[in-house]
Amino acid sequence: MTSDTGNMTQDFIIISVVAKPDQQFASYDLLQAISATGMQFGAMNIFHYYSPFTMEKKPLFSLASATEPGDFDLNQMGNFSCNGLTLFMNTRQVLDKKKVFTLMLETAEQLAEDLRGELRAGTRTPWNEQIKQQYLDKMV
Repeated sequence: MTSDTGNMTQDFIIISVVAKPDQQFASYDLLQAISATGMQFGAMNIFHYYSPFTMEKKPLFSLASATEPGDFDLNQMGNFSCNGLTLFMNTRQVLDKKKVFTLMLETAEQLAEDLRGELRAGTRTPWNEQIKQQYLDKMV
């Protein structure tokens, strides 16, 4: 995959969940969908997924709003909306890259289903099995 599309850089894997044209993810429905994945609000005012098997509070992957500046203000969630969500992992910070990638992809799929959104590699390329395999191959 090329880095100019934003799909995958040297150290980061990015999957986006985007709203359908002329729609947005909004308010408490958005917060409820994110919370249902087990992600927790934390550092940088974004959501993180932590390993349930360790006491260490080191995120396996994180989620930001695809709308600038990317963070969430929980005190203003009732007025918040965005065009999409960006899930990302730093491959240098996880031990089992493929396992964490699979978990991140499952989380993205759950969000896409709950919010009626669409999966993308990066922000533009529609997700498919070929892209999934390219991501997995990069993690060897």
